[in-house]
Amino acid sequence: MERRKFLSKGLNSSFLLGAVAGAAAGVAGTVALAPKFLRPQWLHGKLSHAQQGEDIALWQILRLVLGIEQPTYMDVGAHHPVVDNNTYYFYERGSRGVLVEPNPALHGLLEQMRPRDGLVRAGIGVTAQAEADFYIIGGSVDGQLNTFSREQAEALVTRSKGHYRIERMMKIPLLGINELMRKHWNGPPNLLSLDTEGFDLPILRSLDFERLRPDVVCVESVEIGGRRVLPDIMQLMAQKGYEARGGSFINTIFLDRRHVR
Repeated sequence: MERRKFLSKGLNSSFLLGAVAGAAAGVAGTVALAPKFLRPQWLHGKLSHAQQGEDIALWQILRLVLGIEQPTYMDVGAHHPVVDNNTYYFYERGSRGVLVEPNPALHGLLEQMRPRDGLVRAGIGVTAQAEADFYIIGGSVDGQLNTFSREQAEALVTRSKGHYRIERMMKIPLLGINELMRKHWNGPPNLLSLDTEGFDLPILRSLDFERLRPDVVCVESVEIGGRRVLPDIMQLMAQKGYEARGGSFINTIFLDRRHVR
């Protein structure tokens, strides 16, 4: 009853002014004393160009943890120069590297938007053959599912129940990853990024880890069109002396164990 009487009288102006003034003083005091992290509207975010923020993690490891001023990179399966790209974050901060892209439809765009980078118009081969069939996957909007692996292409068609299809094949030249590293750096780059739609494991197996050890390797480690992590990649990298130290649902970031001893 007493509460109803109080409410029925309404709130007079002096009460409201006092309440507002008190609240304002409290907020002003809090803002004045609050550290910067309590004012998120004033903070600057980081813009990622990768699929799931991998580029920011890679930059943090190479630049801030390892202290490499301008990390070099080899981006195998670079695809688009900016969108869903693991190395554009490095490029816009002054780094340079080599982009390996077999799809001729992307070469002009890569040259135009990444003029400081070297462009290799080929795929990575793991045998002595000079060229291979490159499978163009129909139903993929941006061509990210194109692959040199016939097995991978056929499995993708099966898993998608016909949504994807093998549209055509192209003959694409192949180059060895070890020869490319020696040609461009006479050694390894700081970062090796691999995204070849099912051909990553053979490429890693062909890499001369004894002489050409990237500081960091980022590789697509989940099966194409599925959710299962590929154990062979994880086991191989562990055998070669690398530890998984980050990544996303799609990619795993491996750090050379010599840096964590």
